[in-house]
Amino acid sequence: MDLSASLDQVVSSHWFITIDLIGTVAFALSGITIARSERYSMLGAFVLAWLPALGGGLVMDLIAGRVPPGIMAQPSYMYAIIATVLVARGVLWLIDRARGRWLFFFDVVHWYLMVARRVPPTTLLVVFDAVGLAGFTVTGVFTAVQFHCHPLELWGPAFAMMNASLGAILRDVVRADAHNPILKGSVYAEIAVAGGLALSLYVQAAPVWALGYGVVATLVALPVVRVLLYRREARAPMF
Repeated sequence: MDLSASLDQVVSSHWFITIDLIGTVAFALSGITIARSERYSMLGAFVLAWLPALGGGLVMDLIAGRVPPGIMAQPSYMYAIIATVLVARGVLWLIDRARGRWLFFFDVVHWYLMVARRVPPTTLLVVFDAVGLAGFTVTGVFTAVQFHCHPLELWGPAFAMMNASLGAILRDVVRADAHNPILKGSVYAEIAVAGGLALSLYVQAAPVWALGYGVVATLVALPVVRVLLYRREARAPMF
């Protein structure tokens, strides 16, 4: 079995697709949060949710020459984004309707505040986002392998960065937001580049039967690094 076929088995497995979907939903939630705070329309919310979740992967697929692009070959990602936007809108509508009207709403708020004290929503979102970062890093490297992009130590990290962070950059471009955290100090894309480079070197040196171990190590290590750097408020080197 060649390298591309072996990685294809790993990335196509149910557990990996589940992790990738969690990351997709997390990225979509980041866009929904912005859409809510900046009062976007439903269409605007969908665009802001779609770009960070799938925009980078689409650009990567076009560069690699994938036909059809991954989002067309695997429509579950689009369904996940649509469902996330609709469910989020329904929950927000319910909160808006219930505020000050329904007594049980006060119990819900009390329960929410108790949970938020233990696990702040922003921290939970960062954890999901970190899982997505790792999954998208692996699929970025896999795309470089699948389409025989050489040298892999160059294109593996490049595709990992595109897949994991380019969509969020495009989202902020659409918003005309000059304060783009990924480009202005947040240690995020750098993690995808480092993880993509390590995985690219590993898949070139390791035997085929051991490739799954490298994928699992990436899926475990990158979220831990992301969360630790976030908690320490680490900043990337500035120009």
